[in-house]
Amino acid sequence: MAQPLSPQNYVAYEKHSNFIKEFKIPINERGLKGVTTDSDEDVWFYHATSNGSMIMKMSKEGNNFTKYRIPGNTTADTAIINLAGGQLLFDNTSNVIWFTDARTNSLGKLEIKSSKIELLSIPTNNSGIMGLAFSPDKKALWFTEIIGNKIGSLDIESKKITEYPTGDNSGPTLLTFDSKGVLWITLSYANSILKVEPWLLFPGIKSSGMYTISLERPDFFSPFGIATVQVKGVEKMFVSDHGSSRLIVANVASDLKNYTSYWTSPSQALPMALPSQVVSDKAGNIFFVEHGGNKIVKISSDNGIMTEFDIPTGPLATSLFLTVSEDEKRIWFTEWASNKIAYLDNTLQVPLNMLVTKNESASTYTDITPITLKASESFSAKVALTLDKNMSSLVLANDTELSVVGMTDSGLQGVGYTSKPQSVNLMDIPKRDIGIDFKVETEKAIAGNYTLMIRASLLEKDGLILSLLYPQLVKLDVPTKPPVMNKIQNFQEFSKKNVESSNSSALFRDLIRIGAIAVVIILVGYLIYHNIVRRIKFKKTKR
Repeated sequence: MAQPLSPQNYVAYEKHSNFIKEFKIPINERGLKGVTTDSDEDVWFYHATSNGSMIMKMSKEGNNFTKYRIPGNTTADTAIINLAGGQLLFDNTSNVIWFTDARTNSLGKLEIKSSKIELLSIPTNNSGIMGLAFSPDKKALWFTEIIGNKIGSLDIESKKITEYPTGDNSGPTLLTFDSKGVLWITLSYANSILKVEPWLLFPGIKSSGMYTISLERPDFFSPFGIATVQVKGVEKMFVSDHGSSRLIVANVASDLKNYTSYWTSPSQALPMALPSQVVSDKAGNIFFVEHGGNKIVKISSDNGIMTEFDIPTGPLATSLFLTVSEDEKRIWFTEWASNKIAYLDNTLQVPLNMLVTKNESASTYTDITPITLKASESFSAKVALTLDKNMSSLVLANDTELSVVGMTDSGLQGVGYTSKPQSVNLMDIPKRDIGIDFKVETEKAIAGNYTLMIRASLLEKDGLILSLLYPQLVKLDVPTKPPVMNKIQNFQEFSKKNVESSNSSALFRDLIRIGAIAVVIILVGYLIYHNIVRRIKFKKTKR
């Protein structure tokens, strides 16, 4: 298991990637947050410290930088400045960059042609203005207040701001609209998502237009990023669990009653991968960054396979925010610890294909056929790996490994596997079939529904890892074990303990609210270790 890093060890190496290109920004202090692009494909990003905040533009070639300093007095505590703000949106109808600035407690507007910056003050002091999204008709901007526990809207024409409370200690963070105009907001402190029907809202009160939803107990999560897309005619919601190593995927209509956990590869820098902001392109592909895993990830809308790309700077470049460029050729993201911005080249095809076959039938993205495992049985699948020889120079395919990850925060529990062989040389034979056998380890198995990720991994020339992960749904059909005191607690006992009020959880929660992001990162490993112990102790079922 990875050990927590000290800040001076966040950036220990810089490698070369064929898929990712990085640019060092001309600022020494750490403070990078959100990023966006304009119609000319210039890159805009936000930087803030207690000494000041700015918007910076970089040419798409990366050789020219322009600074736009944000005026106004600092009205927020340093901790709030480091935690909140920094989200940007480009409005192509008016050639304007909109942004959230926690330092001045404002919603900002930068007119690109005139370089004029206008700040609109948030009515709530120290609101911690954070996320930002256009309404479907682009006549309004919606934003979150992670400290103020409110959401708000700006009428772009009248410049009127209206606020709506989301409940005490809710921590609204990032937000998105679905195809029906419903607003979805992650509540990072409440382990929930807020479903908002804007047409039913009343200013100043939490109205009937707001509905809080979460995962079925005893499962819980720390939602951060969120996106909704159409996948094969079904609208799906993708939510990052920024206290874990998974992305929650559910049909929007299900209100999280049914969902799948897409697990990432084990993190090498922190105990968990900590997936962060989630975005999508017009084709429905999903992208997110792993704050702790030091990767940028793509989920294909065609086949549901998740591809992880190692970020060249590491082991902890600390990437939380990203955007899809206007032409969708680049996925830009910021690196807080290394003071870099970077992009994933979305035009390059990964030269490895993976197809999983069960019972001579290949699963599709919208219907990933689940398998049932019983204590006395095993199950076999075939994984076909194919290397595109025309693009094989991008990777080292002479030692392509097959493994299985996921299922829970602490890895596989109650399921073992063997693959024959464990690795193959695709340079000699570009298409190989690998058999994989699953079997229940009875003494560890707990009945329930899970997701295993079948992973094929290979290297780039500089040692960076490229992985393809296929989500395999598994139902463990094993006898339910009687509860054992001090090892397995039921939910009523869990609630009485009120883990959210425990000293360690309260410590982290308070640091999130009043501590600088650097302090949070230092202590995030402590919280994650605590969560792992807690989840194992109570034997929480993962989907």
